Amino acid sequence: MTALRALYPALDREVNGKRLVYLDSACTALKPARVAERLADFYANWGGCGGKRSTHLLSQQVETWFQEARRAVSSFLRAESPNEIVFTSGTTEAANIVCNAFPYEPSRRKVVITDLEHNAVALPFIEAARRGDIELSICPTENGLLDLDRLADLLDEKTALLAITHASNVMGGVVPVAEAAKLARRKGIRVFVDDAQYLGTHREDVSTLGADFVAFSGHKIGGPFGIGALWGHETELNRLGTWKLGGGTVKSVSWDLKSAPEPVYLDAPGRFEAGVQNFGGAIGLHEALKVRESLPAGALRAHVGGLARRLAEGLSGLGAVRVLGRAADLEKGSLVTFVPAHPDFSAVDFNLFLNHELPGRFIAIRVGEHCAHLQHRRLGVDATARASLGAYNTAGEVDLFLDAARAYAQEACGG
Repeated sequence: MTALRALYPALDREVNGKRLVYLDSACTALKPARVAERLADFYANWGGCGGKRSTHLLSQQVETWFQEARRAVSSFLRAESPNEIVFTSGTTEAANIVCNAFPYEPSRRKVVITDLEHNAVALPFIEAARRGDIELSICPTENGLLDLDRLADLLDEKTALLAITHASNVMGGVVPVAEAAKLARRKGIRVFVDDAQYLGTHREDVSTLGADFVAFSGHKIGGPFGIGALWGHETELNRLGTWKLGGGTVKSVSWDLKSAPEPVYLDAPGRFEAGVQNFGGAIGLHEALKVRESLPAGALRAHVGGLARRLAEGLSGLGAVRVLGRAADLEKGSLVTFVPAHPDFSAVDFNLFLNHELPGRFIAIRVGEHCAHLQHRRLGVDATARASLGAYNTAGEVDLFLDAARAYAQEACGG
């Protein structure tokens, strides 16, 4: 653990004289030093365009690294081909691509999502429904648990697409996506999976998941901001229409000056990667994946799952708050979310307490709606408090947080 934590300089720094305890990895994971160093080297020494535009030696090297990064993402997801990997700015862009480029048919224009979805996935489909482009059904959950029978009732012959998260960023745990995908595929329904929260501490195998599309964001696994990927079977990617267009997406544009220009678009992934790409981001993501894949999958899950259970059980013993979900379910994920159960326990004030009242330390968590408004309306609350874990966290840090929660509850609520 000491060697692993040494990879993350932020864990050793002080802010206003206080050392960091980082419990906000669900928002963004801390960055290994080698990712930052790789980015710095690229921008200082190589920062040119990839070789599909210019062809000089510098651009050829950039293109080589860019395609190496694509192959690394393909390997990470256990995809069949690098051509199945579209670089995006993150899960948000990937969801928008699928939502807006999907080939809906007049008789199949219904999309089903769950109330667990992050706004990155929910909002594109909500707006498409508001425009009249699709019909939208939202499958409700109970205590963050998906009822597969309830979902099956919504997946009918009019349904074109199921969009579903693999791990809620509010309710924690994991969602039975493989089982949901089986229900969908029996009825010819395509499946889009949001893996943004899942991949931080789990491994994915798209060859067995049963989905047609999977998306993730690099910053959730220690990579740079503004880079992510959309995976899809090549046939499914090439069935999609166009969405964001620009340089690098076409084979040719024919025009005889008398009729309208006729572009011929590239196959995936090129048709979706419009404009100059985030070459530095992709290269930094590749470096982050090297760190991520150096961690034994079983040991990583056992470690983070154990911390999540420790956190859930500790908070459950505190009468001033109510943990969302059961410890046994939360242990499968990497975060624990709670709401005040005492009128004098303020999540906002508790967050301030964690930042300013602990001697020599400050603890980073997140308080709010976590870009998951559907679930908060489902819960009937305006805000929740969330502590989320990464590979670099320790049992000691969890205990420090629990001690702080008890101290705040004693001070604010009298016990």
